[in-house]
Amino acid sequence: MARPLEQPGPVALLEDAAHLLRRASLDTLLCHWIGSVPLVLGLLVFWNIVTNTNVPYSACAAQSLALALLLIWMNCWRSVFAGRLYRALSGASERPWNPRRVWGLVSNQAFLAATKLVVLPLALAAVFPFAPTVAFYRNAAVLADREDLDPLAVISQARRLSGIDKVQCWLLQALLAIVSLIAMANIALTFIALPQIVRILTGYESAFSRAEESFVENRLFLLLVLAATWLVCDPFVQAVYCLRCFQDESVASGEDLRAGLRRVRAAMAKGAAAAAVALALAAFPSPARAADAVAPGELERAIRQAMQSSEYNWRIPPPEKARSDTPWIVKATDRAIKAVRSAIKWIGRMFEKLLRWIFGGLDLMPTPAGGKAPAAALHWSVWLLIGLALAMAGWVVYRALKLRPGKARTAAPSSVVPVKLEDEGLTADRLPEAGWLEMAERALADGNPRLALRAFYLANLAWLGRQEFLGLHPGKTNREFELELRRRARQATEARALFSANVRAFERAWYGLHDVFPEDAVEFRRRAEDIKALLSAGAAA
Repeated sequence: MARPLEQPGPVALLEDAAHLLRRASLDTLLCHWIGSVPLVLGLLVFWNIVTNTNVPYSACAAQSLALALLLIWMNCWRSVFAGRLYRALSGASERPWNPRRVWGLVSNQAFLAATKLVVLPLALAAVFPFAPTVAFYRNAAVLADREDLDPLAVISQARRLSGIDKVQCWLLQALLAIVSLIAMANIALTFIALPQIVRILTGYESAFSRAEESFVENRLFLLLVLAATWLVCDPFVQAVYCLRCFQDESVASGEDLRAGLRRVRAAMAKGAAAAAVALALAAFPSPARAADAVAPGELERAIRQAMQSSEYNWRIPPPEKARSDTPWIVKATDRAIKAVRSAIKWIGRMFEKLLRWIFGGLDLMPTPAGGKAPAAALHWSVWLLIGLALAMAGWVVYRALKLRPGKARTAAPSSVVPVKLEDEGLTADRLPEAGWLEMAERALADGNPRLALRAFYLANLAWLGRQEFLGLHPGKTNREFELELRRRARQATEARALFSANVRAFERAWYGLHDVFPEDAVEFRRRAEDIKALLSAGAAA
């Protein structure tokens, strides 16, 4: 009995997209990463430069222009990636590129890349058009490299396809958001644990393994995690929308039936070629094969003898008792897994029915028919929700601006918080130089030269920071302090050498297993005093 045609659910769509990516060739996946990796690296470099050093406005403008060009580059290669996936679904062959096709792709994606940065935040603020808007830009990436569609036709077709089954769009957005959050958590944990794992396995102690929680608190860490998550998840997201676009187009064009016929035709061609080869071999037997012919009785006897050997024991069926003798723990586990799968499918069906009932009953976004303009504007409740959201945002901004001076006044007493030299997250800007020196002398008097040496080191950093030879930040490593001092005190070669010696002594004492004696702390203090004298003399000269 024939079944009625129906669109697959969002979970089935995700599974099909995973299979599509698994079957994709390496050069297809490289098409996406050729475009996305340069954009991610450019964004990380731009953010690091802008937030760490004083960059002139002209350099910021040039780097922003470079990022805009990298965004267009990424959109074009993403469209190539989506087009190759689409042709893999339809079974069509790859077409050669020509100037007209390249120009159409670049112009279309340059326009969409510019509008996306404005339209998507507005759609997110209005909430309800967000999922169809995301579907529109993803569909446009799939259709952009087709020769039979000009840029305006691509936009029109992508708009029409994004209006099909808006509830499925929202379900896909929810599921993809969950998948992205899980991937981001896994990537963040990997980045946190990787330096320690490398240290445990190889014994190599890097600046990342010594930084500990400062590595996570660094400004680039969150951006790095988000960028890696996007690199991992974006090909899968694009494959989901590519599959959805193919299925929605196939409802009207029958492209899925033509793809099936192409596969059948290819299989028939391969079968015909194999049959022709077999007939040719059967019609013209070789003389050697005819000479080596074996009598039928002898051949049967050899086959029986071979089947009774120990090599083919796996062909003997097991006894009935062994088949049914399954441990109870295996049966219970199988039943539990089946129950969990049934419960997850039931929850997904109920959630889908609930969203369809909510969105279908309100009719908040009427779908235009035949590419015409919408028959009605947004529902009045949508405008009411937008107004409430904007009013709430304005109230939050007003309260934040009003309470800012009070927060600044209440933050002053935090300087009296006691400082412990054993704290791994201690930074030199917590106390002035005199405070660190006092703590160092107290540690020496208590017979703890290791803590005294650390206090002398922090006092030296505090003095260098106050004299603007260093910029103190919790995320900086000792190696970065050395490089910064080398850059800002180029003429003071001897002072830089003394500071490098102090850094090595501190790391050997604090991070290594070397014993520290009072003479080491006194020698460390002497080098710190020499550094101050040399740098002060250089500044006076």
